[in-house]
Amino acid sequence: MELAFSRFRREYYQEYAAWFSDPELNRQLGPLDEDWLSAVLSEQAAETGDTWVVFLSMEMVGVVSTVFDPENRFRAGITEIAVKPTRRRQGLAKAILKKLLSDHHDQGIISHVTYIKATNEVSRHLFEGLGFMAQSEPDRNGFIEYRHSPSQLR
Repeated sequence: MELAFSRFRREYYQEYAAWFSDPELNRQLGPLDEDWLSAVLSEQAAETGDTWVVFLSMEMVGVVSTVFDPENRFRAGITEIAVKPTRRRQGLAKAILKKLLSDHHDQGIISHVTYIKATNEVSRHLFEGLGFMAQSEPDRNGFIEYRHSPSQLR
């Protein structure tokens, strides 16, 4: 599967926003609004992280966001992953994350963290299948911390 990553740009917003008519995506990551777009467009990738649009051929099939920790508690955080609702259950989320982890590894980024709602079984299964390991019980907001290191890259 040949995936291409492109930094999120304003022209991608309308298509991405349409994905949020899907109740499950909206429940897990929504709502999507102009404040989200403004924050994404103001990101300075080298310092704070980035939001990527993922293409398969010429089709926009995913969005993934990362953040870098200036205090070095972790090297990179994965804050969002979304797959186009009509493309679910085709292995795209796993392929997107594997490419992201591999690209980061090639750049010397050696550990990742993500926080997943305890009730989000699909995301928990996805990340666990890629070697992320739970580091906590659900916090007061229901999130579990997961960590990953290069030795776990599969």
